[in-house]
Amino acid sequence: MKLVVKPLMIILFAGMAAPHVMAQVSSSAASAVIERSAESDLHKLFNKAQEQGVLFKSLRDRVDFFSSQFLGRPYLGGALGEGSNSSFDNDPLFRFDAFDCTTYVETVVALSLASSEESFKNLLTQIRYMNGQISIFTRNHFTSIDWNPNAERLGVLRDITTDVGSSQTSTLETLIEKDTWFARQASEMVKAKENEAKKIEYIRASTQNFSKETARLNFIDKKTLVSNTQLLRYFPKAGVINIVRANWKVKEAIGTALDISHQGIFFERNGQIIFRHASFKRGSQFVVEIPLIDYVKNNLGDSTFAGINILGLNDLRF
Repeated sequence: MKLVVKPLMIILFAGMAAPHVMAQVSSSAASAVIERSAESDLHKLFNKAQEQGVLFKSLRDRVDFFSSQFLGRPYLGGALGEGSNSSFDNDPLFRFDAFDCTTYVETVVALSLASSEESFKNLLTQIRYMNGQISIFTRNHFTSIDWNPNAERLGVLRDITTDVGSSQTSTLETLIEKDTWFARQASEMVKAKENEAKKIEYIRASTQNFSKETARLNFIDKKTLVSNTQLLRYFPKAGVINIVRANWKVKEAIGTALDISHQGIFFERNGQIIFRHASFKRGSQFVVEIPLIDYVKNNLGDSTFAGINILGLNDLRF
């Protein structure tokens, strides 16, 4: 799913619990241009949704509509940051021209639940950051111990893996070493290059504020899902899929083990569960869609791909 080209270029971005090729360093000026374009695009997108009556449709229809608007958009690792004025990662707070897997999910979820342009921006911030406090240190970097629990506290998503899998659900335990990860990745986190050395040292000195945590993640084994496709009938109309990894040897490269490598949006269409995601697969580095069962079948041969964790999207309006 992810193509790691050079171990030294590996970094965890934007809540995506997966190593991948580092995005290019962006200047504040370039980021500001993207931000202005994104504001215009957001206005056009909401106008289109209002004209088509999307905001008053079902949750499934809203997810389908908003996720479809970005099909074919390119994959970009670390697409979002803390804004053009940030001292560390000065990538924009939101954009629609490119995505990584998590920023695609966050954007679609926030759009699908928002009642206005302003509520979209506020909700996106709440989803991406602990207590909505914008900082590289409060960003929900790790899916299983940061992103998922935060989304559940907000009431936006709920882990329904055991509801779907029942007795066929498995549990994976993984030691997430956030302190080591921050120390190892400090130099890659700083995209705003002024006083770069001091910023890197500041991040490394801040690792004492982070600890190690054992993540316990429910998942449905890939072979179980393929051999029991009736489980798909128990999926809700829309939600998020987390791709679960077991025995994934990434600690040496990034400073910690990981349990989730990828995320995407799912929704029901004509009796099928459709999976839309920002793909980093060779030859397919853009937002794509595929029936979920086909995605799982296509990756059965991947020895570290354990299965899927399922989050149901709650039909709330913000």
